[in-house]
Amino acid sequence: MQFKKVGFPLFIFLILYWMVAIFLIIFLLSLGIAFVFYLKNGNEFYFDFFKESTYSLSKAIPGGSILGVGIWIKARLQERKDSKTSVK
Repeated sequence: MQFKKVGFPLFIFLILYWMVAIFLIIFLLSLGIAFVFYLKNGNEFYFDFFKESTYSLSKAIPGGSILGVGIWIKARLQERKDSKTSVK
């Protein structure tokens, strides 16, 4: 997806993108850890999808929001800097 301008659509995109990315990273890491314990112990595979999903979501929402807003602010400042240097 190509954004021509640093505006509100990019703001929403960055927040949602990083929320999803952090959610998937945490969820897949916890699934991988459960799988390693399953292979090591040989017992039944215990993974509570609902509990791990809510845990991952509780970490992804604030983390993705802060990261998305921070990247958007950096892009906004860079756009202002580039526009000021091109005017001179």
